[in-house]
Order: sequence, then structure tokens, then C-alpha cells
Amino acid sequence: MSELTLAALAFLGLHLLPSTPLRGWATARLGEKAYTGLFSLAAIASLVWLAMAYNDAPFGDMLWVTGEVWRWINAGLMLLLFVLLIGGATSPNPASVMAGQTLKREEPWRGVFAVTRHPVMWATGLWALLHLINRPEPAALVFFGALALLAIGGTWLQDRRKARELGADWERFAAHTSFVPFAALAAGRAKLSLRDLGWWQPAVAVVLWAAVLLFHRLLFGVPAVPV
Repeated sequence: MSELTLAALAFLGLHLLPSTPLRGWATARLGEKAYTGLFSLAAIASLVWLAMAYNDAPFGDMLWVTGEVWRWINAGLMLLLFVLLIGGATSPNPASVMAGQTLKREEPWRGVFAVTRHPVMWATGLWALLHLINRPEPAALVFFGALALLAIGGTWLQDRRKARELGADWERFAAHTSFVPFAALAAGRAKLSLRDLGWWQPAVAVVLWAAVLLFHRLLFGVPAVPV
């Protein structure tokens, strides 16, 4: 558990750097592309270390018990996460690294960004939280907790940095979207059109979701739903 805790702290600490003045210092000396490349390599290495430490950590006592009904609810919620993940990963994302020019497109908030302006990160964060609820033991609390904290808390910090760096373009984008999923839709600031969402991204999401449910036991050793 000590190595897992250290790996989680290193993983979180590394990803906090872009929200500090150190990012400006590094980009001024290395250039934006070199900084981004080096940071990406370090981020991958920290994630690999975290995953390896989690695999080596002892399986502890369950902190609470989840019933079979919750596992079916969990599986259903995963479909929404796949839609967010595929939609965000395959669309020009104004919130991604070095994508400021995407903000200048006409209505960059359409499609999956009407749900949240950070679909990939929210998909990751909610995936981690759902797995933590499903597997409530100490090692999972550290592993999935670190992933959820980075995906949701780190993205909130990224929002603040984007607002400082991109100014009016980001304000226009933020005015038509929301950080919290569905908040802009509920407030009437965004509209979700099936035509804007398209057909192939949700179709791919459904196929991948079904494949994960079917092969979850083979891939991860436990079934996704009660059998």
C-alpha cells in the first residue's frame, strides 16, 4: 500500500503542474510542443507506475457492500460514459491541449459538448467513481480515487487556466456549456440535438459498451453484471 500511495501522490502532483506558474516557466524555455511532449511522456510513466502499484497491492477488506441491483445500474450508467468518451475523443475539443483555434469555429459547443465541455475527463472521472463504489477496498480507494480526483478536480483547475489564457473565446464557449454534466442543458444555455450528436459516435459507444460487458470477466477477472 505504501508504494501505491506514493505512486498516487506522484501521479496527482505531476498533473497539478500545468495549473501552476511552473508551466509558464517550462514552456518559455522548452517551447509549447517540447513541453507538451515531455509532459505527456511523464504522465504516461506515472499512470503505468500507478497501475502496476495497484496490481501489486494486497486486496483488503471491503469497506461497504454493494448489491446486485447497483451492479445493473452501474452497467447502465457506463453506457452514458462511453457516449461521452467516444463523442469527446472523436470531436474537435476546444478544451484539449493546444486546441485554442477550435474555439473560433462556428458554435464549437454543439454535439457532446452540450452535455459538458469536458466529456472525456468526466467519463474518466465517473468511470473511476463507479468502479470505486463497486470495489470498495483500500487499494481501490487509492487507485480509483486518484483517477477520479484528477479527472474532475484537475479539469476544474484546467477550466480556470483556459479562462485566463484564452480570454473572450473561452468565455463564449463557457457561456454555452457547463463544467458539470447536463447543467447547461438544465439551465437552457445549451441544446442537445441528435443531428449534431450524429449517429456513428453513439453507435460505436454502444458496441464498445456491449463488448466490455460481454468480455469483462475475461479481461478483468470479474463479471460486469451478476450472472
